[in-house]
Amino acid sequence: MDLIFLWLFTFVVGYWIFRKINQWKNLPPGPWGMPILGYLPFIDPKQPHLTLTKLAKTYGPIYGLSMGNVYAVVLSDHKLVRDAFAKEAFSGRAPLYLTHGIMHGNGIICAEGALWKDQRKQVSSWLKSFGMSKHSISRDKLEKRIAAGAHELLENVEKSSGTPVDLVHMLTNSLGNVVNEIIFGFKFPPDDKTWNWFRQIQEEGCHEMGVAGAVNFLPFVRFISPSTRKTIQVLVRGQAQTHRLYGSIINRRRKMLDLVTPKGAEYPLHENLFDEHPEGHMKCITYSKYTANEEHFFDPNILIATDDECILDNFLKEQKRRFESDEESARFMTDEQLLYLLADMFGAGLDTTSVTLSWFLLYMALHQDEQDLVRKEILSVYPEEEEIDGSKLPYLMAALCETQRIRSIVPVGIPHGCLQDTYLGNYRIPKGAMVIPLQWAIHMDSDVWENPEEFKPSRFIGPDGSLLKPQEFIPFQTGKRMCPGDELSRMLSCGCAARLFRRRRIRLASQPPTPEEMRGTVGVTLSPPAVKFYCDSV
Repeated sequence: MDLIFLWLFTFVVGYWIFRKINQWKNLPPGPWGMPILGYLPFIDPKQPHLTLTKLAKTYGPIYGLSMGNVYAVVLSDHKLVRDAFAKEAFSGRAPLYLTHGIMHGNGIICAEGALWKDQRKQVSSWLKSFGMSKHSISRDKLEKRIAAGAHELLENVEKSSGTPVDLVHMLTNSLGNVVNEIIFGFKFPPDDKTWNWFRQIQEEGCHEMGVAGAVNFLPFVRFISPSTRKTIQVLVRGQAQTHRLYGSIINRRRKMLDLVTPKGAEYPLHENLFDEHPEGHMKCITYSKYTANEEHFFDPNILIATDDECILDNFLKEQKRRFESDEESARFMTDEQLLYLLADMFGAGLDTTSVTLSWFLLYMALHQDEQDLVRKEILSVYPEEEEIDGSKLPYLMAALCETQRIRSIVPVGIPHGCLQDTYLGNYRIPKGAMVIPLQWAIHMDSDVWENPEEFKPSRFIGPDGSLLKPQEFIPFQTGKRMCPGDELSRMLSCGCAARLFRRRRIRLASQPPTPEEMRGTVGVTLSPPAVKFYCDSV
């Protein structure tokens, strides 16, 4: 009996090993990891892109590694990235705890399948109608919105009277109101308490998402690590507070449009949202690792409404149409989906652009000769105030491109998920794998970019003086899930930078950041070191 059991056990184990070997032999090459943990213990949590880039030099442009319970495939060649992300098989989202466990696959960034296709189609259509296509009759309206934000920034700079200023903070506030108008149809009054509260939640959330990296791959860590548990609490509470703010804004917008919530679209968690105050104001609570809980009430009537189109209006009108028509696709237009979509659009619209411009300002201050070239072009093309066309400012656009290259805003890219077993570059990519487009490695490849650590905008200028866009340059990624707001980001960056440098020179008000500080801080994005500037009149 013991011999039969031993034989059976040996057969089963041997068969399992045989199957595993067959599975592994066609996978991309890569490093071995530890049981359960995989390669996670060997990845620098503060600079993960540097660890992954180093591995690319060892294993090549496509390699695989286990990260906890997730198998990851890392791509560090632009051709592989373009090939992969053009395929339907790679249009999913990576099976990460923060995107699936906290975001629940809602919105547009974390969505996949039919929901993602529906929402991306809608959002792309709406953005184009607002003027976010290169040839649009609505583009002049969008340009005026951006100009208003830039003028708000310049007014705040004027008030500084030659003292050191936190230009990045000013910039984020001014850009924020442009994005608020485009997404919500409102902007906040200057120095509004709720706006500052909201931005604090956003900034802390971005930081904590970076800190909570391991829980993406080992969700059980949140039960055994007090620090991780606290981080998740901050993220979940911050998300709930953000959604409450959006719920209050949605309610006011519905009243302006004379709409009601369709039956079946309600969000149960907001059922009693407006019962906390006699006048229906919303309670705002600050949950933070670093400060005691604070409360205040938000009156949505203080918001300044815009007459132009916004994402929220378009969603509410389409929601009404689908529910009244009893369309099957109405399930994609619930209030819960709207909350996540608004959060995605706001974060993608503001954070990536403000971080790009933050790095850009820092590099302009560190490289005064390049700033001179940028300013000379701006003053020659636009000596007076008028609508800004980035195609007429190739050197400014080259400097912005070089900023996005030398400090990729999302250095590991936005990971995709593999929806089915497929092949890429002669290697098998299993269903459920996370596919990482390693932008840092692509943008810092010395075989492509000469002296990649050198800030050199001229690498994006052709012999005839026009703007070059090398195939190796993919700041907004590529393929089916390419960022739909890439044109908005370019317009915001160019419009604000052109107006600022036409009237001001900038220089650092302190010692230059150290090489270590210039590496940046990894969260959701790669943020630059905090500095202050002098904004000199010219």
